[in-house]
Amino acid sequence: MGSEELERALREKEREIERLRTMLGAYEKVTDLSRRELVDADQTIQAQELAHELSRAEIMGLQSQVKELESGHADLVDLIRQILDEDPLSEDRILRKFEELRNNSNTEFYVDLFRVLLHHRFEPAVAQDHWKEILQHSRALERTLGRPIGFRVAMLDYFINLNKILKNPIIIEISVVDEMMKNSMTDELTMLYNRRYFDRCLRREMKRAERHQVEVSLLIIDLDNFKNINDTFGHSSGDMIMRKVGQILKLLLRQEDYPCRFGGEEFAVILPHTSGDQAYKVAERFRQAVEKEDFDGIRVTCSGGLATYPTHGKSGSDVFEQADRALYGAKKEGKNRILLAS
Repeated sequence: MGSEELERALREKEREIERLRTMLGAYEKVTDLSRRELVDADQTIQAQELAHELSRAEIMGLQSQVKELESGHADLVDLIRQILDEDPLSEDRILRKFEELRNNSNTEFYVDLFRVLLHHRFEPAVAQDHWKEILQHSRALERTLGRPIGFRVAMLDYFINLNKILKNPIIIEISVVDEMMKNSMTDELTMLYNRRYFDRCLRREMKRAERHQVEVSLLIIDLDNFKNINDTFGHSSGDMIMRKVGQILKLLLRQEDYPCRFGGEEFAVILPHTSGDQAYKVAERFRQAVEKEDFDGIRVTCSGGLATYPTHGKSGSDVFEQADRALYGAKKEGKNRILLAS
């Protein structure tokens, strides 16, 4: 390859790297990327590192952007929902709170706002323009009709009659949508969160703990000899035990904790802002409560494994693996005990 061809190839690589940087900068403003897109972006960065020998600092910077995107923007969505729930009839207060939230955010705010209000996703700049036009439309309607209209009514008129984005809208209370979402994340037998929600919640809480430099603990619980209980007393008794165990978990845990049925007779509890020692006390209270509970004359015990970020791992998978190992150790040592990861 001649010098001109070599220079041309290097320029092409530099343009490709610049394109990647631009693309990742745009991704920072997108709130709803699929896991596949994120993985593809991460793999492309790694390929470029080999092709052009980018500095390690640059690579780490780009990869951290992709990693940050994986956590989503649950915090912003939750805050928008809280504002709407606190006083749903006070439109002036809602708009004032929205403005305060927007001042502490960026164009992601408008994207998430329409995700909550409309269950529709726009590009950040488009979402921002729509919101400004809706507020102007609301004021125009109020002047025409001579009475307060509110941004929600103006929003529907705007998207149905002016912008014609909504062809056949179905209006549902946000609280009803939240309940439907909650049901899709709930285990029917125990009424705890299900495995799907556990995976999502663990990723979110790990990112939150990393961002705010706080601890988060994970407890994995397994009912001892549960197969023998099912075989001896029948599956209806097994179901009764599972329901009662779920009730005990709910009674003993804080509102901010996340009890989940992980699968079969196994449970998992995510404890935000909780050290290993604090989590151990909670786990031990639960173990004792199960042991003392009357399950229609059936003796039930459980074993548990505990691990804490960042002491026992820097990622959700690391912490889970350490908690699972501790659970295995508790079983090996004779069951009916809680072990903290070493």
